[in-house]
Amino acid sequence: MQEIHLKQQQSQLLAFIFALCSNTPNERFVGELGAFELMKELDEYTLNLAVDFYSALRIKTEAYTQGVH
Repeated sequence: MQEIHLKQQQSQLLAFIFALCSNTPNERFVGELGAFELMKELDEYTLNLAVDFYSALRIKTEAYTQGVH
């Protein structure tokens, strides 16, 4: 049961991370709020993975929107 809950948290966090990378201000705001609330519940390992993933995704998103592929 705990493993299922962790998977749900990870999938929610992934959705929030994608929202954070959105060009739409409302989606970014929802992503920020949701991610902040969810991060309070995560274990350190999952949180570190999420931060690493977000950083990599954000860099790729910025490069893509600036026309660098």
